[in-house]
Amino acid sequence: MRNVSDKLNHTHTDGNWYVCSLVVQARPEKLTAVKDTLLTMPYTEIYGEKEEGKLVVVIEADFQPLLVEQMEQIKEIDGVIVVSLIYSHQDENF
Repeated sequence: MRNVSDKLNHTHTDGNWYVCSLVVQARPEKLTAVKDTLLTMPYTEIYGEKEEGKLVVVIEADFQPLLVEQMEQIKEIDGVIVVSLIYSHQDENF
């Protein structure tokens, strides 16, 4: 059985696809700026929004560590309070 560290350390394999959904909680007064920044990130979409600052975000990548990097980048956006992983799926060719 593979574990998380195996996933993060494996080499890039063509044909793999990873997707995860997140809830991003942002300060309401910075919500527009957070959304604008998210939408500049590759393979990132916003699927839902609450005016109190919650966003439903889906990110995709062809390499697992890219998703982890992107989640870390989202955490660093000015105005983001917390990023919660809700769902993760991988379609791998091993």
